Amino acid sequence: MLKKWMVALGMVSVLTLAACNNNDDEDPADDEQIEEQEQEQEQEQDQDTDDTEEDTDQSE
Repeated sequence: MLKKWMVALGMVSVLTLAACNNNDDEDPADDEQIEEQEQEQEQEQDQDTDDTEEDTDQSE
């Protein structure tokens, strides 16, 4: 009976640790790259908006 409880406790511990996996493999540089990409996309959208406004001004 004690062996069953020890096995159950061990399995619960393993599952708990797996669920709470602290993923230290992530590089902080990845976050910086994502932010840079978002900023580039925003700049491209701003340029597209500026181009559209210029086209509208020229057509008037």
